[in-house]
Amino acid sequence: MERRVVITGLGAVSCAGNSVPALWENLVSGRSGIGRITSFDDTGLPCPAGEVKDFTLLDTTPKEARRMSRNTRFAVGAAAEAMKQARITGPVPEPFRFGVLFSSGAGGVEVYDQNAGILEKRGPDGVSPFFIPKYMPNGAGGTLAIRWGLKGPNFDPVSACASSAHAIGESAWMIRRGDADLMLAGGTEACLTRLMTSGFYALTALSRTSPPEKACRPFDLKRDGFVLAEGAAALVLEELEHARKRGAEIIAEVAGYGCSCDGTHLTAPDPSGAGIAYAIGRAMETARTAPETVRAVYAHGTGTPVNDRVEARALQSVFGPVLKTVKVSAVKSMIGHALSASGALAAVAAAQTLNTGILPPTINYSTFDPECPLDVNSSGACRVDTEAVLIDALGFGGHNAALILKRWEEK
Repeated sequence: MERRVVITGLGAVSCAGNSVPALWENLVSGRSGIGRITSFDDTGLPCPAGEVKDFTLLDTTPKEARRMSRNTRFAVGAAAEAMKQARITGPVPEPFRFGVLFSSGAGGVEVYDQNAGILEKRGPDGVSPFFIPKYMPNGAGGTLAIRWGLKGPNFDPVSACASSAHAIGESAWMIRRGDADLMLAGGTEACLTRLMTSGFYALTALSRTSPPEKACRPFDLKRDGFVLAEGAAALVLEELEHARKRGAEIIAEVAGYGCSCDGTHLTAPDPSGAGIAYAIGRAMETARTAPETVRAVYAHGTGTPVNDRVEARALQSVFGPVLKTVKVSAVKSMIGHALSASGALAAVAAAQTLNTGILPPTINYSTFDPECPLDVNSSGACRVDTEAVLIDALGFGGHNAALILKRWEEK
């Protein structure tokens, strides 16, 4: 009997809200969380950023919080919300059957910057003994396992901006093949430092548009780059019968997953879009769903000229003539690009769409680009009747991932 995978918990931390309800309300209302950088001196840099604001980590002592990097604190906050919704509040009965795949590309990069400065001024004896545990990208996944006593499969999938989509997809496969019954999957990123922002600026990847809330314009003819952001998202994935036995509320089903690599360039996507098209096709194949059943797409939609064009080309290739019936939403227009966390944030929103029938708008879209012939949802939140939603993600290194979530209906 095939093991099916369902979602029983969701959690989010973002510049547009530090919980799923807060984030969803802002996305549906078309309210941007993007503003001017405040966490460091932005001299010489474009000013837009998706900074997390007013975030407080609950049920954690000040000492515990100090021993976590910013990205780990985000991960714990998002995971706590997801675990609470999944009704997992006490000790886990079978800890080796509950794993964690939680992505972070940059890790505790602010800790690296701080200790590099200390090393320069005071030498090796000044470097904190907590530097390595706080900096290492897999520290978030390890912390989540320790906090909830989870002893199942655990590692940090790192594939740039496709990372957390990979984490969700690979977690689903682990459950399907019997390696685990539950997985805590997602991603976290706290990449807003002067060095990281300068690196993306040097690549000419960042938007220079002002004011900040207007900077990210996915698929718009006048788009000029993405907005760097931070945040985290967590999903509790569970084998269907396991969820039923413990009376968990089922939010949606993780029905399909596909992945690929362009194998053409380290930072630019394959111009043909063949890599991401293959990943999307595999996601549909494993979900046993046809393109005409997918009426909504949460696009990667970074707002960079090349990426958006390639993504649109891939969607054209997969959907063909039914593309005109598909509504496309690019939530990075409101929450920026949180790198490793971006796919999981989109998956959280997609689950909400399946439950509410509402698709958030893509804000700042005003000028049609003939090279991106998509039905971009730009005039406010809209109703969408779909049994499946596609999430796609593209990352530096040529990494591609795609997920199909399906609406849950008890049969």
